[in-house]
Amino acid sequence: MKHNPLDKLSPPTTHKRKSVSRRLIKAVRQENIKQAIGQLFPGCEIYGFTKGQFCLIDIIEHCLEQTGGADVVVSTWSAASGDIKAANRLMTQSLIKSLRFIVDFSFKSRKPHFCADLLNTFGQDCIRVSKIHAKFCTIKNEQWALTIRTSMNLNYNPRFENFEISDDVGLYNFMNEIVQELWATQESHDGFNLRPSQNERAFDRMYRTGELRPVTADALITRRL
Repeated sequence: MKHNPLDKLSPPTTHKRKSVSRRLIKAVRQENIKQAIGQLFPGCEIYGFTKGQFCLIDIIEHCLEQTGGADVVVSTWSAASGDIKAANRLMTQSLIKSLRFIVDFSFKSRKPHFCADLLNTFGQDCIRVSKIHAKFCTIKNEQWALTIRTSMNLNYNPRFENFEISDDVGLYNFMNEIVQELWATQESHDGFNLRPSQNERAFDRMYRTGELRPVTADALITRRL
């Protein structure tokens, strides 16, 4: 049977918490983002289904307008020049205090001009590369710990998409552990300089050590090989 490197991925892989009240949004009549998402609230759980009339950077901006300045992480398989410029505008407006990107190692070969825009705009240390298809964003300051999980990349894509916005410090810490692992194990721009096979091996080596850690019901559940 063919070896699957995902089999060796030791977490964090799972986050669990007690049942919460979730707001459901079906924005398929071309509602704009303010109509669709509306007001955030502490501890919010908001799930939405759209026709792609707004994109991930629009959701990020909508959230930041309510949270105020925050540290932001974006994981995306692809990004477009307009969305990169929009993220830079949010930084100049002090809505983004710090910004990190996680992108797939194929991004440079698939979208060389957009990749160059990303590097030139935000610098090499703001970006880490992996074998990734997960799309998510975290937004953190003293009052908020938002995690956005979505099917959207950082580009406009007019088709059915979904998103979920959670204000949950446990979930934020869970996602942040993955982010910190990437920054701790990879030097800036290294991923773009490696061959695909080298990036595959680096991905395979992640989360190899550790153990199952007991947690409270509202905290993280992680497994380590």
